[in-house]
Amino acid sequence: MGISVVSTLYTMPAIIPTAARAMRIFMCEGYLVLGTWYSVSCQSSVWETTDDRSPNTAVGCRRSPDSLTAMAEVSTVRSRVFAITAWSTLVFNVLVILGGTIVRATGSGDGCGETWPKCGDQFIPPNATVETLIEFSHRVSSFLAGLGVALVVVLALWFFKKGNIIRKAAVISGVFLVLEALLGAALVIFGWVDADISAGRLVVVPLHLINTFLLLGSLAVTAWWGSGFPQPSGQVDRSTRRLLILGSVVILILGVSGALNALADTVFPSESVVGDLSEKFGPTAPLLSKLRVIHPVVAIAGGLFVGWIATTLSRNAGDRSKKLSGAVILIIFSQFFIGIANIYLLTPLSMQVIHLMVADVLWIAYVFLWASLMGERNPSQVLHESLT
Repeated sequence: MGISVVSTLYTMPAIIPTAARAMRIFMCEGYLVLGTWYSVSCQSSVWETTDDRSPNTAVGCRRSPDSLTAMAEVSTVRSRVFAITAWSTLVFNVLVILGGTIVRATGSGDGCGETWPKCGDQFIPPNATVETLIEFSHRVSSFLAGLGVALVVVLALWFFKKGNIIRKAAVISGVFLVLEALLGAALVIFGWVDADISAGRLVVVPLHLINTFLLLGSLAVTAWWGSGFPQPSGQVDRSTRRLLILGSVVILILGVSGALNALADTVFPSESVVGDLSEKFGPTAPLLSKLRVIHPVVAIAGGLFVGWIATTLSRNAGDRSKKLSGAVILIIFSQFFIGIANIYLLTPLSMQVIHLMVADVLWIAYVFLWASLMGERNPSQVLHESLT
C-alpha cells in the first residue's frame, strides 16, 4: 500500500495538468452546446510533452480548430432555428388575420358574448353554435400566434447580443402583439361586433388594422434580418427616408379605408352593383355606407403612387431590391383586379379573404423592399441617382 501511495504521488504532476486540461475543454464545449453568444474565455491549453509523456511547458492558451468548428456549427444551427421560427410565425399570423375576416364577415364576433378571454362562462364552450365555433377558433389561433411571437422574442434575446437590431425588431413585435390582443378584446367587451356601427367601433377598427400591419411589418423585418440579409447600413439620406415613410403611410391609409369599406359591406350588404346606389350613397344613407365610394378611388391613386415610389427607389438599386420592386408593382395591379371582382361579385366571403390576403402580402413585400434598400452598401445614392 505504501508503494501505491508513493507511485500515486509520483504521478500526480502528470495527472493534474491532464485532468485540468480535460476539464477546461469540457467547459468550453459545454458553453458551445448551451449556445451562449459571448466569447468563451476558457480556451483549451495546449501542452508540449517530452518523449516520456511527462508535461513540460505550457505554450499558451488558444482555441482548438475543433472548438472553432463546433462554434460555427452551433451558430449555423441557431440561425436556422431562429429563421424558421420567425418565418413560420409571420405566415401563421397572416392566417390568423384572415381568420379575423371570416369572423367579421360571418357576424361571429359576438359568438362568445361580451366576455374575454373566456368564451361565455367557460374557456371551452359546450354545445357551441357555428358562430361560437368560428369565434372560439379565432381566439385559439390568436393565442397560438401569440405563443409564436413570444418564442421569437425569447430566441432573439437568447441568440443575439444586446443592441442587435434583430433583438429590437423582435421585442417591438411583442409590443404590437400585446396591443393587438387589447384592441381585439376591446371590440368584444364593448360589443363593437356584428352589426354595431358606433363611434367606438369606427375608431377601434382602423386602429386595429394599423396595429396589425405594424405587427406584420416588425415580424417581417425580424425574419428578414434573422435570415442573414443585410441590416441597415445607416447611410440613408433624408429624401429616400421620406419617400419610404410616405409610401408606408399611404399603404396604411389604404388599409384603413379598406377595413371601413369591408365593415360597411358586412353591415349594409349589397343586392346588386348599381341597383341600390341611392340607398348606399343617398342623403339618408349612413355615413359608413357613404364611405364606400372613397376606398376604390383612394386605392387606385394610392396604389399607383406606391408603385412609383418602388420604381423610383429601386431604379439604380441592387438586383434583390429590383426584384422586390417588381413584386410590389405586380401585387398592386393584381389587387386592382381583385378589388373590381370583389365589387362585381358583391363581396362574397372568399373574395374578401383573398382581397385582405393580397393586401397583407403587399404590405410585407413593401417592408422587404424597404429593408433591402436599407441594407445596400450605398442606399443614400439610390434616390439621387434615380432622379438625375
